[in-house]
Amino acid sequence: MYGITLIAVLVLVGGIIAYLGDKIGMKVGRKRLSLFGLRPKHTSVIITVCTGIIIAGASIATLSIASQDVRTALFHMKEIKEALSTSEALYKTTKAELGEVEAQLVEQEQQAAELTLQIEEKTRKYEELDQQLQLVVIERDAAEKDLNDAKAALEGISERYEIAKQQYEQATMDLDKAKSDLNATKTQLGEAVSQLAREEKRYDNMKQINERLDARIKELQETEKHMQEQMALLSEEYETYIRRQEDIITEATRRLQEIQHGDFAFQSGEILLSTIVDGGMPMEQARAELLTFLRQVDRLALERGASIDGKSSAVKVQSEEHFNQVMQTLASQKDKFVVRAVSISNTLVGDPVVVRLMCFPNQLIYRKGEIVSSIVINTKNPADIEAQLLGLLQNLSIAGLEKGMVTKADGSVGDVSVDEFLNAMAAVRRLPGPALVSAVADSNIWTAIGPLKVRLLVESAPESPAK
Repeated sequence: MYGITLIAVLVLVGGIIAYLGDKIGMKVGRKRLSLFGLRPKHTSVIITVCTGIIIAGASIATLSIASQDVRTALFHMKEIKEALSTSEALYKTTKAELGEVEAQLVEQEQQAAELTLQIEEKTRKYEELDQQLQLVVIERDAAEKDLNDAKAALEGISERYEIAKQQYEQATMDLDKAKSDLNATKTQLGEAVSQLAREEKRYDNMKQINERLDARIKELQETEKHMQEQMALLSEEYETYIRRQEDIITEATRRLQEIQHGDFAFQSGEILLSTIVDGGMPMEQARAELLTFLRQVDRLALERGASIDGKSSAVKVQSEEHFNQVMQTLASQKDKFVVRAVSISNTLVGDPVVVRLMCFPNQLIYRKGEIVSSIVINTKNPADIEAQLLGLLQNLSIAGLEKGMVTKADGSVGDVSVDEFLNAMAAVRRLPGPALVSAVADSNIWTAIGPLKVRLLVESAPESPAK
């Protein structure tokens, strides 16, 4: 209803302004008035345009005055869009974090459920064993009670048997003394014999019951013995497990002590040997090349003290799959490759060395005249200069090894002549201040074409800017 009223007011105001503008335009046209020296026709057009501007301005002003939403849309739209973008980004971030939290919660609930099931299973087994033990104890107590009852009944039968026996003897004596009362005595004797037979039969029944109870007691005793044996076996298995764990810990401790105090044949990551292999050959030839290279590595490892128990070799390849991958790499590309045998762990003297084969394709790593490495020397002491220049050469070897260059017999890749080295020392000593020594590639350097031959360029070190 509010919107309809606002539209009606806008239509009414626009109509009134248009009507007034039309009247003004007619008067200007009849009187042929002129503004700014323009022709009356052009003046009328200007008045019409101004009337339209007034209508649009009045409409916007009326909407702004009448509606807070219109004022917000006109003057705060950019702020609203920025706030909306920020809210959407915050919503997406919060939703992503909520998803991660829910995933973690589900995983933790699954772990908790698994642990609960394991605890319930262990508890159930323990309760079953406890119930079985309680049943055995109850059955044993019941059997002992039945045995005591049977013994008491047997004692009563024995007493009655003795009494009956005494009565029989007395009857026999009475028979001898009173032959005249033979019929009566025979009758009494028959009754006594019948009673004795009944008592003997009852005694036999009680004896059978006693035997069955003895058998049941033996069965329960055997069950108890079996349970005790099972408990002893479980205890023995637990002690065996504990001893096995102690043996493992002892062996690991011994191995650690050997590593700490033993002599290493090879360090982890050490390059045992490297060679150059032409790629693009058949698989069988690539395999033969790698096996020949590994035999050379094996001889070197044996010389360094590594060995395999019961074998005349000392080198193991990381895995058959790794060996096949290297072989396929060599066979698939027609290029020179630098192949290295690298120790994957520290190896003690007397242990086998496990190696990983690394392939580097032949590629240009330094152009002629390119600076490979540099160092600033601030001392004039010959020993210190020599040490720092040797450090520079060591950095050259490290850089070449990282780029995959083939190594020399001593494991290095750099090559500087003795004269070059001595001349560099002398040049450093002649300079009045710090010297910048740069190792510059003497020719194009390739990974599979060694060595890394450089020349040493000595010049004054640039002054550092004042602080």
